[in-house]
Amino acid sequence: MRLVNHNIKEATHHFSVTLDEALPLLQGNAQQIEQVVVNLLVNALHALPDKERGVTLLTRQTEDGKNAVLEVRDEGVGISENNLAHIMEPFFTTRRESGGTGLGLSVSSRIVKSHGGRLEFSSRPGKGTTALLILPFSKKELC
Repeated sequence: MRLVNHNIKEATHHFSVTLDEALPLLQGNAQQIEQVVVNLLVNALHALPDKERGVTLLTRQTEDGKNAVLEVRDEGVGISENNLAHIMEPFFTTRRESGGTGLGLSVSSRIVKSHGGRLEFSSRPGKGTTALLILPFSKKELC
């Protein structure tokens, strides 16, 4: 969050974090996962139409206890159902005019898959978007 602190202050007065301190360790490349988290946060912040709308970041585990979940929820403009189907495709962007390249979620998706995980998105136009980063716990931790 230190990497995006400036972005947070520029975009919203309402940013909250809830971390599950009891999550087991994950195996993987910390820098790559950090890149994914930063991308999800920046996308959420860019979706906010004004500083009174917020972003929430939380961590938890799946109900079966096999995966860690990092959830980024924004109160932004949302994504249409048609666009939602394409957001992880390379070069797909709705922000080309403001400098978007359409590579962030595509690269993030590849990173997450290489770690045995997945990205899931749900959105309601005008209400906001929720992004889930789901990663398996280390098999050593589950024993």
